[in-house]
Amino acid sequence: MDTVHSAITEPVRRLEVFTGAGRRRKLSDEDKARIVAEIVASGDSVCSVARRHGLSPQQLFGWRGQLREAAVDCS
Repeated sequence: MDTVHSAITEPVRRLEVFTGAGRRRKLSDEDKARIVAEIVASGDSVCSVARRHGLSPQQLFGWRGQLREAAVDCS
């Protein structure tokens, strides 16, 4: 008799391995500003600069917005 393999009859066989530090990095404001400035200086896209530094593009967009707000507040 053939048995039907399904999610009910077969156990889950999945293994996930997470590598890396497993915690958030603490970057100084100077490091964040340097990385954001690299977008303009290099002419590269936000995504490529983020990839180069192991960051998400959303982080760079957020940092860029924070730097703009800080510049407006100082003027």
